[in-house]
This record gives sequence, C-alpha cells and structure tokens, in this order.
Amino acid sequence: MKFKMRDILLRKDLFIASQNNFKRAILTGYLALLSTLVGVFYTIYHTAYLIDDAYFGYYILMTGGISSLILNRNGYHTIAKSIVLAIGTFVIFLFTTKSDFVTDAHFYYLILAMSSFAIFGYENRGFAIGYCFIVVILFWVSFVSGFSMLPKAGYPEAYVKSNQLINFSIGLLTSAMVLYFMVRLNFKSEAILNRKQEEISRQNQALTKANAELDRFVYSASHDMRAPLTSMLGLIHIARKTEDPREVDQCLQMLESRIHRLDEFIHEIIDISRNARIDVIKQPIHLKGLLNEVLENLRYAKDSSLQVNVEIPADFNFDTDPARIKIILSNLIGNAFKYQDRRKDTPTVSIQALADSRGMTLVVEDNGIGISPDHHAKLFSMFYRASDQAEGSGLGLYITKEAVEKLSGTIKFQSTLGQGSTFTVWLPR
Repeated sequence: MKFKMRDILLRKDLFIASQNNFKRAILTGYLALLSTLVGVFYTIYHTAYLIDDAYFGYYILMTGGISSLILNRNGYHTIAKSIVLAIGTFVIFLFTTKSDFVTDAHFYYLILAMSSFAIFGYENRGFAIGYCFIVVILFWVSFVSGFSMLPKAGYPEAYVKSNQLINFSIGLLTSAMVLYFMVRLNFKSEAILNRKQEEISRQNQALTKANAELDRFVYSASHDMRAPLTSMLGLIHIARKTEDPREVDQCLQMLESRIHRLDEFIHEIIDISRNARIDVIKQPIHLKGLLNEVLENLRYAKDSSLQVNVEIPADFNFDTDPARIKIILSNLIGNAFKYQDRRKDTPTVSIQALADSRGMTLVVEDNGIGISPDHHAKLFSMFYRASDQAEGSGLGLYITKEAVEKLSGTIKFQSTLGQGSTFTVWLPR
C-alpha cells in the first residue's frame, strides 16, 4: 500500500537526489490530496445541510488541490507547494470572514503556517517566513476591520457545532501528520548523523592504529634491514682480508644466508602491502595444490627432515581468496619448519582442513619447541619474536592474522612450551 500511495503522489521515474527533498515532496502531495478531499467533503456536507454557501470556494480548493497534486507528481515541487498554500489561505480567508470566525476555520491558518516550514525546509525558510507574514496580515485585517469578500452569513447552531467538530478533527489530523513528518525527518537525520559519527570514529581508530603501526614499522623495518646489510659488509671486509679459501667460502655461505633472510623480509613487507591494498577476490580453491606449492618452497628453502601429515577430504570444496590462503599456509607451516624440536625422534607438522555449510576450518599442529605463556598475549603483534632462536622478522603471525581478518575469519592457538603448538583458522563462506 505504501508503494502504491507513493506512485500516486510522485511519478515512478522521477528522481529526487536528496532524501529530505523526497520526503517534502511526499508531504506536499499529501497536503494537495487532502485539500482536494476537504473540498469534496464540504461540497457534499453543505448540500446535505441545504446551505447555499459559496460553492465556488470549494471548487477553487478542489481545483487547486488537483493542480498541485499533478505539478508535484511531475517534479514541479516549488510551484505545487506555492499553489497548495495560496489556495488554502484564500479559501480560509474567504470563509472565516464570511462566518465571523464562528466555525473556527481560522485555526487552519496555524496548520498551513506549520506546513509551510515542513514542506519548504530550513534551506528555503524565507518562503515560509514570508508566507507566515502574509497570514498574520490577513488574519488581522479580517479580525480587526471586519472585512469580508462575501456577504456575512448566519448559520444554524447545529451546523456551527458540527462544523467546529469537523474543523477540529481535520485540523488535528493534519497537524499530527505534519508534526509526525517533521519528527520523523529529524529522527532520520539524527540516525544518519549518528551513523556518520560512528563511521568517523571507526575511521579515526583505524587511522590511529595505522599510524602507530607505521611508526613501529618504519623503526623496526629500518633496523631489520640494516642489521643484515651491516653483517654482509663485515663479511665482505673479512673475505677481502683473508687468503684462506675455506674462510672465503664460509663468508660466502654466511652472505647467502643473510641475503635469504633479507629477501624473506622483503617478501613479508610485500605481503603486508598486498593484504592492505588488494580487495578480497573469492573463487574456488584447490587447497591441496596450494599446500603442495607452499611445502615445496619451504622444503627447498629449509634443510629439514620435518615429517608432514596432510588430511584434506577428497571432496573438499570452498571459495575464498587463494592469495591470502597461501599467505596463511606459508606462515603457519613455515613456523613449524623454523621452530621444530630437533631433539625429538620425529619432528612433525599436521595440516587438516574441513569445510561445511558455514565455513572452512584449517588446523596446523606441530610438536615443535612450543611457545612460553609469557609470549601468548603479544604473539600476533608486529615485529614480535616469541623465541630466542627466532630467525624471522617477527612479521609472520602478524601478516597471518591480518589476512585472516581481511577474509572476515578468526585465528586461535594453543601452545605448550616443549610440546608444540596448534593454530586453528576459521573462515566464513
């Protein structure tokens, strides 16, 4: 029903950019429709009472209401507003002066004055103020001077009382409609403002977090990049001084190790940048294929005999961002390689994946050196190293958590020092 009434008041293809202007156009349509119905009602009402009482006034009200409705429906909102107010004012002036105010029709002046502010809005308040000024002048002219455009008329007491009741009822309903519109418009504006403030607050928090991370990133990154470079310069200096081929070869091996560390650090920085800038692109993933790529790269880079157990159902089917899944797998499994406990007979890492109607669960479990409880709270912080034998930059788990959150997922872990760690990632469909 709501949409049908809207189609009567405004054309379907009519575009109104502002939500407030749209609401005012709807209210203008309601007022025009109400003016037409009031004109029809009073024509029938006077006919029933057998009162020959200037029917042309009601015809003007009906004609003005219909004209305003048509103009408003076709986008001529300002003209429609002006017509509905002007015709209403003229008819009220006509009948209040004729009846010496006994029917209380002059109270419609207040309703029209209030309506003028509602339909013109604050930005066009000059029109409403001007209209109110004209209404005051007309009221005082008719009230003080007794001026009337038509001959004065006397009405039966029963007619006067019923007319007062009708005018009161129509005036009350119209006032309630206009006030409801103004309150609703204010409520909508406050709701929009609150949403904007919440959005600004979230953006400020994100900006504060980004600035803090940027400061820390610049400091730590410059330190972590400078350390291997300084070490490499020292090794080059030693290699130039020595004449022992074995010592030169040892320096070259150490140089290669520093270069690999630096290259890994640069790749981690690139992962952070990509995760922050690139939108999530969901598509069907071949998890076993991605896992094999990650394991091949890790086995090539790490000289390790770590045993890898994989449990992925043959019918595994899930849509997500393959680039970010690869980042998550690389970091979680890479940590199992880095922090394996070589004192154990069989260092092992197990990877399990399950998918259901809600999402996907990925579990990476190892029997490595484990993580001390002292480090649990800050484990996902940027540049945080949880082990004395840490080889990395402290970015791996930070990048993993950022990638998981970008996919609207969660990551949890359990770890016992000396026994191993279990990381559980859940991603929604």
